[in-house]
Parts: sequence; C-alpha cells; structure tokens
Amino acid sequence: MDKSSLFNKVYANLPIGMRNEIVAVLDGIPMTWNVINVEVQNNTPLAEKVLDQLFKLGILKNEKN
Repeated sequence: MDKSSLFNKVYANLPIGMRNEIVAVLDGIPMTWNVINVEVQNNTPLAEKVLDQLFKLGILKNEKN
C-alpha cells in the first residue's frame, strides 16, 4: 500500500473532532489532519514531504501481514 493510501485509511478512521488537531510541523508550518488531507488529495509536493515526516515520526506505518 502506498503512503497516500495508508494516510487515507488512517484519516478515514479518525474521529471528526481530531481532524483539526495539529499532527506535524513542517518547515515551521503546523499541519492538521485536515490540511494534510487536502494536500494528499491534490497530490502536491508538500503532501510527499509531510507523508514522509509522518512515517519518520511513526504516526503512519506500513501494514504487516
């Protein structure tokens, strides 16, 4: 599963109220789940950077069978 698919799976299972919480700071910019979702859906260069950071932080992980 690619990074954006893993993000979408996690995002879909978040409670609505959590989606406005800051989950990462990238280049001094606080990023909420909602902001990251917009970036991922639009396949922006920023999306790739923030997804990489979420993996480095352990927030997103590759699934193991």
